[in-house]
Amino acid sequence: MDGIYVFGPYRLYPSARILRRGGDDVMMGSRAFDLLVALVLHGGEVVSHRQLIGIAWQGLNVEDSNVRVQMANLRRELECGVEGARYVISIPGRGYCFVAPIQRLASDDLPLEDKAAPPGIRNATVPQWQHARLPHPHEHVLGRDENIDDLKRAVATRRFITVVGPGGIGKTTLAILVAHALDGASRSAHFIDLSCVEDGSLVCDAVARGLGIPDAGDDCLQALISPLSTGPRLLILDNCEHVIEDVAELVQVILDNTPDVHVLLTSREALRLKGEVVYILRPLASPPHTGRLSARQALDWPAVTLFMERAYDGGHHQPLTDEQALIVAAICRRLDGNPLAIGLVASRVGTYGFERAAELLTNQLALRWRGSRDAAPRHQTVEAMLNWSYDLLPERHRRVLRRLSIFAGEFSIDAAASVASDDETEDAEIVEIIGELVDKSLIALHADDGPIRFRLLDVTRTYAGMKLAASGETPRMHRLHSVIHMQEPKRGETRVEPAWRPPSFPWDTECRSSMA
Repeated sequence: MDGIYVFGPYRLYPSARILRRGGDDVMMGSRAFDLLVALVLHGGEVVSHRQLIGIAWQGLNVEDSNVRVQMANLRRELECGVEGARYVISIPGRGYCFVAPIQRLASDDLPLEDKAAPPGIRNATVPQWQHARLPHPHEHVLGRDENIDDLKRAVATRRFITVVGPGGIGKTTLAILVAHALDGASRSAHFIDLSCVEDGSLVCDAVARGLGIPDAGDDCLQALISPLSTGPRLLILDNCEHVIEDVAELVQVILDNTPDVHVLLTSREALRLKGEVVYILRPLASPPHTGRLSARQALDWPAVTLFMERAYDGGHHQPLTDEQALIVAAICRRLDGNPLAIGLVASRVGTYGFERAAELLTNQLALRWRGSRDAAPRHQTVEAMLNWSYDLLPERHRRVLRRLSIFAGEFSIDAAASVASDDETEDAEIVEIIGELVDKSLIALHADDGPIRFRLLDVTRTYAGMKLAASGETPRMHRLHSVIHMQEPKRGETRVEPAWRPPSFPWDTECRSSMA
């Protein structure tokens, strides 16, 4: 891979892991860069999905969809299609091919500026990991300026921060923005996506590859510690929840053996290590239900603004009316201010309209509305987002989550134990499981001046109700519903809905009362 590969306005330095357009470096994720190198080295030839997976995800078992996602990122960075530019094409059923003319300059033929510029080519003592690239940041992110400032201050003063929140809340987006804000200012930032690591034993190798260390050898930890000890660095580990035990072990070793490395994690639950600062990422702010709301007032809230931007992208090009503002505000509350869920629902407004899209929220159809094709597979539908968390749970946790879907609103720990306990699971275990489901961002905790109460986020409740129906537990839940409903005045519990019937959508009564 010595030398430079020139195509269009780009110059590719494979050994130094650098791509330049003119005099500027092109920011690109490590896997997209690996795919580019593979395609350029096989210019004019078809490279199969399996070959590309073996190159960019060596030793990992991943789906072809991961290649499609990274290829979409690569095409975007290369500006494929802009002014007719063609670099990478898809060959249906076979793979991908690099079709642009390529000029290879051997070391002896390099211009003077190329011989002096990329240190990885001319100076073998400079480790490749120094050139790891950050993912491209989102240009327009709503309602997160305060979060970015909070995390920048936290990284400056604390060594280990974990951003925690449910799927789709924007943890990755926030981490990338913070990485770009800090990279080169006070410390070099390195971003590692662990979402495709299925085996925890491969976490260290995945981090090494993400840092540009191609062969960490038998002592992977030592291969990381040596280069990380050379200067102030920010290591960002994204999507850690499915390999959390191994990530915790790795982070502990890094913090104990490097003098000036700070670690920022994103996960649906905290690692619970000594010295960890947990930063809970809250939903986007939505308008409260306080009566009449004008369109102008609604658009002051980030959740509503995001909804309308995604609705416009999906084909709805009319201004928001005051009547529609009531519906949109209620939808955003119903979706708990989750940016991913808001975007997926809003994208269907052009097809279904506001009212019909709202009505469909309690239907399985809404869980399966597809988003952007270049999004990560777990973020392409709400169902896929929840599957990611649900599949990580032990069966007894799944069983409790399913059964709790009968509660239409808030519930107490006593009511939860009455519904979820059985011959295999006692009340004390239910309390423990609910605590763990709160930690995993699947149950929301509501604490005010009164007793602590819980609730399932509405999209989670719809999903869990679907799983409950599939489990065959409906008859037993029906009997428990009747008993708890009779005891409700004595116990002071909230109303309970039958598990097999979705709750009525709250915007309906809200809108009617407000428009009366």
